[in-house]
Amino acid sequence: MALVHAYDSWILGEIAASRFILDFAFIPGCYDTIDELCQLRSAGADLWSPLTYAFLHGSWTHLGLNTVWFLAFGTPVARRLGNLRFLAFCAVGSVAGAAVFFLVNTGLVVPVIGASGAVSALMGGACRFAFVRAGPRRMMGAGRPQPALTVGAALSDRTVLVFIIAFFATNFLVGAGVGGALTGGGEVAWEAHLGGFVFGFFALPLFDGFTGRRQ
Repeated sequence: MALVHAYDSWILGEIAASRFILDFAFIPGCYDTIDELCQLRSAGADLWSPLTYAFLHGSWTHLGLNTVWFLAFGTPVARRLGNLRFLAFCAVGSVAGAAVFFLVNTGLVVPVIGASGAVSALMGGACRFAFVRAGPRRMMGAGRPQPALTVGAALSDRTVLVFIIAFFATNFLVGAGVGGALTGGGEVAWEAHLGGFVFGFFALPLFDGFTGRRQ
């Protein structure tokens, strides 16, 4: 993500950078409307943009914030799933975030960028095992991995439940208009956050290589 942003910010000129964003950002309105902006996109942009938008960021601050959360929650998930499953989990989480954003914002011709959908998927996935009361070493993936919690067990755990409530409450506040105060005026694709989180929470066992896991 850092290399992509450096390429976009430092190497491409203003016109080329705009075209780069146009081709690789997710634009929900391009799927069901005929807009001049959408017609300027490359032929396959609608196919790859639900994934590639996660590699684009509006600023180094935007990238830095996503990276902090990516490292915090991606570390235990990556150690549990392994490289290939982790990459697949992040990819599908990004697509899930884009899908929910599309459902809520059908017809919106605005580029959506950022890894927040994938990061939210990692947060949701971590809720199924990382908050188990087994100490910090177990949370960060050290020692023998434990079976993923069932959905019911996860929702019955006080730590997990408080985290989920805080996550959804924060995003609903952003959706209600508090986002400007929290992000310095920038728009937040909170719908993609919710889509990624729900996917990660329910779908982690599908990617989990732990043979003794519980569904």
